[in-house]
Amino acid sequence: MNRKQLEYFMAVYRSRNIQAAADSLYISHQGLSRVIRSLEKELGQALFIRSNRGLESTDFAAALVPHVRTLLDTYERISGVRTLAGQKKAVVTVYAMDHVLGALGADFVLAFHEKYPDITLSVTDTTDSAAAEALAAGRADFAITAGPVDNTRFHAQELFYSHYCCRIHRDHPLAKKEKLLPEDFEGQKLIGKGREYACFRKNIDHLLLGQDIRVDIPLETSDEELTEELVERGLAIAVTYGFSARDHCGENTVLRTLRDPGFGQSIVLAERLDNLPTKAGRQFKSFLLQWIEAHKPEETA
Repeated sequence: MNRKQLEYFMAVYRSRNIQAAADSLYISHQGLSRVIRSLEKELGQALFIRSNRGLESTDFAAALVPHVRTLLDTYERISGVRTLAGQKKAVVTVYAMDHVLGALGADFVLAFHEKYPDITLSVTDTTDSAAAEALAAGRADFAITAGPVDNTRFHAQELFYSHYCCRIHRDHPLAKKEKLLPEDFEGQKLIGKGREYACFRKNIDHLLLGQDIRVDIPLETSDEELTEELVERGLAIAVTYGFSARDHCGENTVLRTLRDPGFGQSIVLAERLDNLPTKAGRQFKSFLLQWIEAHKPEETA
């Protein structure tokens, strides 16, 4: 089984038509048919059958698809590493909670590149859980996520602590209070990133709903533009981390930080316990920790 066979299989699976798939691959109908037959022979299973509705995939083919996608994705990653290696570039892959890199700022990126011009930072904004999954699967060198993490699989070092923060329209009654308490949210419309994010599960599910404080949650979203519009129109209160709140405020929005114990989380840099870091990874980690010490996000300073 090789990459070409897998790519040809996926083309036929998507199009459900040999000729259409052959055209998209710029090969002949007969050539594509031969490749599919060779793959079926190798696997010992039929992949496609003809019916009155045309070409249909077998149950075996359908079960094969997610594994083929994973393999093709791996091929792409290997090709990318090889391309960078030809340029004598190292890559450090980081899966990070949304907006962490933005909180560090462009100066962080430029300073790191100036010191280590032969390292490319590959940063993916994602959820806490997805960052941990990518790290566990070996798709990332580091994860920047909310703590605590599973210490049987990961080693984590705190970068900073962030309080939860509310974005409120300046005319909202709660905007007049300097300090917000859990009971202030009784009956309010709240929006947040959603249950895939630790901050939502903790501050909404545990600290509000778990205390029998009734709130109206019309939407869970990571779309900051939509969230900003809803707050600017006075339609909802947005709850998020303090380190990212300032970057998503309209002219009519004010911030109120929740300072009660428990209303916040540590943001940590995590790496796998069974992974030996590369030289580039060690350099990134050292630079990041030194940068955080000198330039903590404003909300946490």
